[in-house]
Parts: sequence; structure tokens; C-alpha cells
Amino acid sequence: MEKLNLILSLLLLGLIVWFLIGTARRKKGFSRLLRPGKDEPLSPDRVLVYWGLILLFTLLRLYRFGSIPGGFNQDGAMAAVDALALAHHGTDRFGTFLPAHFTAWGYGQMSVLLSYCMVPFFRLFGMNAVTARLPLLLWSFAGMAGAYGFLRRLLGRRAALLGLLFLCVCPWHFMQSRWALDCNLFPHVFLVGLALLYCGAERPAALYGSMVFFALCMYSYGVAFLSVPLFLLLACLLLLRKKQIRFRQALLCALIYFGLSFPIYGTMLINAMGWETVKLPFVTMPYFPNSVRANDMIFYSAEPLKQLAVNAKALWNVGFLQGPDLPWNAIDGFGTIYRCSWPLLGFGLILCLIRAFRDADPRRRLGCALLLLFWLCGLFTGLCVNSVNVNRLNILFYAHVLFVVIAMEELLRFHRAEALPLLVCYLLCAGLFLHSYFGPWSERIRELFYEDFLTAVESAGERDFERLVITPDTQFTGSRQVSEILTLFALDVDAEYYRGETDDPLPYRERFSYRNSPRGEAAGC
Repeated sequence: MEKLNLILSLLLLGLIVWFLIGTARRKKGFSRLLRPGKDEPLSPDRVLVYWGLILLFTLLRLYRFGSIPGGFNQDGAMAAVDALALAHHGTDRFGTFLPAHFTAWGYGQMSVLLSYCMVPFFRLFGMNAVTARLPLLLWSFAGMAGAYGFLRRLLGRRAALLGLLFLCVCPWHFMQSRWALDCNLFPHVFLVGLALLYCGAERPAALYGSMVFFALCMYSYGVAFLSVPLFLLLACLLLLRKKQIRFRQALLCALIYFGLSFPIYGTMLINAMGWETVKLPFVTMPYFPNSVRANDMIFYSAEPLKQLAVNAKALWNVGFLQGPDLPWNAIDGFGTIYRCSWPLLGFGLILCLIRAFRDADPRRRLGCALLLLFWLCGLFTGLCVNSVNVNRLNILFYAHVLFVVIAMEELLRFHRAEALPLLVCYLLCAGLFLHSYFGPWSERIRELFYEDFLTAVESAGERDFERLVITPDTQFTGSRQVSEILTLFALDVDAEYYRGETDDPLPYRERFSYRNSPRGEAAGC
């Protein structure tokens, strides 16, 4: 795969060089890059090809949904178990009423938005792998719609269709949409907000609607506190300076944003100050006495400058070189947006920088400026989070996808002959990626997502043993918490029964024992 990546990288680099040489020889030269793009009508045949490929790869995304990846990740199971408690009792599994943030593992908390999105599916169809993963799949489609809307407004219909097609086969976008992890929700919610904000420069309703999604970002992942407020501040200053919004509109936007997000801000303040839990009629802002999440941030490092260097190296490796990462985040050799994409990424970034300041079209200048602010906030997040991996840097990859699409659109705007090598390059990459995802990778991930353990627990539950002794050793020695949360997920254990609040003759703590037992002591897993 490394040799193929090198060959394809050189091919894409060659296309860009050929384009630049041809552009320099043409009348007006490079000034053509700043000419307002025309949203040229596409022929019916080309539209059919675009939508046909998009439909094909969308159907592939649905193929064996729920069974690949096999098993279930422990963090996804945590989100699902708390969602089941919310669906039936309006609390998390510990009994906290409508929490703004989950206790989760106790020492490490979890964002709530994904679990709240699971609730209606659990109410209708029960808790299982499909219903637990479905919200993230739907949000990934919403992110694709946001990318389409942003690109359609920025560059026209062809760029928007290119963006949809690229996202359909993008390894990062494909993989994160098929399993349940709370932080994978963040970039999709943000991009919908960005698309509405861009549209809101001319339509106030869209502007105010964007604030709803930016507020929801705060409930999707903790790193949103690093990127979202910074982005909104910079975007507000930009829009005010360009006279795209009035000051009173900015104030109303701030009111909507903070009005919807104050419970999570309140939760963070309570934990920073060590105050008591605050219970309101519609939400609980809990205090977590055992939190260790602050250790993930550079601000709490003993040697911040040394940590900054470590973080910068990790950001470069994960965000740009697309080096090896956790197996559930990326497949080695393919990276997040295909490792061969770096020439297009760099070219698209340069085009965006130029157009943000020099483009003849003010709408495009604004769109490129917002995209650059989005990208810079993603870089800032990567520098602040210690030793980032793909899921902690999710906010960056939509920006990189958009840069790649901007480069593709520019190549096709003047040199349509380059469509064939681009199509061949990425269809080849997509075919190899899908073969690996549904083949060797799917076999590897089954073990990492505890498929055999879950099968054993489900089998024991079906036999209705009076007592179950369950090993705490799933992947990590003595990890009772992982075994317990997977058991709660596999057997749909009711939250009130888990807390010992029911009249069941055999309480949860007596029926389930998490320890390695001598042979024959009790039936178990």
C-alpha cells in the first residue's frame, strides 16, 4: 500500500503541476484563479454518474450495518446503557435526572448528546447494535448535507456533488459512521452549524438556526470548549467587520447559543470550582469528585512547552501525515482522507488562503474565510489536547475534506481532462479500502470490540442462570468496569434493577459477580 500511495501521490502532484503550467500559459494567467466561478449546468449524463456513484457508496455504507464492526465498543455500550435508562426512567443508570454530562466511568465522564439521540430509537425498537449505531449514521448523513450546502454556496453544484462523492468513500467518514462513539458526533453537528452560518449572512433565520447546532456541539464532545467558543468569537468579529450581520443580531445569536448551552457550561463551572450538584426541573448539572479528564489538556501539564512539542508532533502525524492510529479510527495505509491526498490538500489550502483575501466574489471570500477559521480552530484543538489521536482530532478532518474538494473543483474548472485520472485514483483507493474494511479489518476488530465476550454473556442470559460469575478480564486485566458495562448492554439490564431499587428477590449485586471464579463455583461466563 505504501508504494501505491507514493505512485498516486506523484500522479496527483503531477496533475497540479500540469494545471499550474497550463494556467500560466493562458490569457490572464493565475488571475483566472480569482475569477468568480460560474455554476455551470451539468449535463444530465454527468449528474446521473455523480448520483449513481453516491447512491452506490451510500448503499455500501449500509451493508451489514450493525454487524460490522463486530461486537461493541465499551464507550458505545456506555452511551447505550445510559440512553436506555433515559428512555425508561429519564435518568442515567446511576439515577441522575436528565444530566447535562454523564458520570460514565466515574473517573472519566462522557458527553450526553449521542445518548439522547438514541432514546427515541430505543423507545421504538429496543436497545441493540443497530439502534445504538443508527443516530451516528444519521448525523453523518447530516454532515454530508452540511458539506453539500456549504460547497454549493461556495463553488456551485459540481463542487457540492464532488464533496458528497468524496465523503461517501472517505475512510474517516465511512468508519466513524458505523459504530457508536460520542465524540464522533461533534464534527457533523459543527459542520451543519457552519453551513447555516455561511448561509445566515443573507438569511437571518439560518444564522439563528446555526446557533442551535453550535450549542449542541457543547454536548457532543468535551473538546468543543476549545474550538466552538473560539470559532464563534472569530466568526462574529469577521461578520461584523464585513457588515454581514448587525450588532443586535450578534447579541441575539449569543443569547440563543448560551441559552441552550448554559447547562453544560454550568456543569464545567461547578466542577472547576468544586461546587455541589445543581438540580433544575429540566436538567441536572452534576459535580464529579473523581474526574481525571483535566489531565488530557496541555493547560494542566507540569511542563507545558515540552507537552506542546509532543502535541504538535502528534497533530502533524495524525492530521497531515495520516500515520497509524487506533484500529477502530483508521486502517493502516489508508489514513483518514487517503494518504495520497496530500497534494490536493495543500493545493486546496493555498487556494482557500488566496481567495479569502483576493477573490473577486465577496461571497466566496467570506466562505473561504469561515473555512480557514474552522481549520485554525481545529489546529488549536490539536495543540491543546495531549497526544491527539483521530477521534480527538475529528474537528479537523471536514476542513481537510473541503480543501481537497476545492482543489478538485479548480482542476476540473479549467482542465476537465483531469476528471478521469482523479476518478480512477479515488475509485481505486475506495475499492481497496472497502475490501480491507469488510475483509481483514472486520476480522481484526471483532476481538477488539469484545464479540466473543458479548456472545458468551448473551448465551448465559438466554439460559436464565440464577447467578452469573463474569470475568473482569476482557482485554485489560482486572477491568471490571468494562466487563460490567458490556454485560449491562448485552442483557438490557434495567437501570432501577442495577441500582437495587426494585423488589426483585435476587438483587443485581447478588446475581452478577465480576471476578475470576474457581471451576464449578457457579454458572457463568
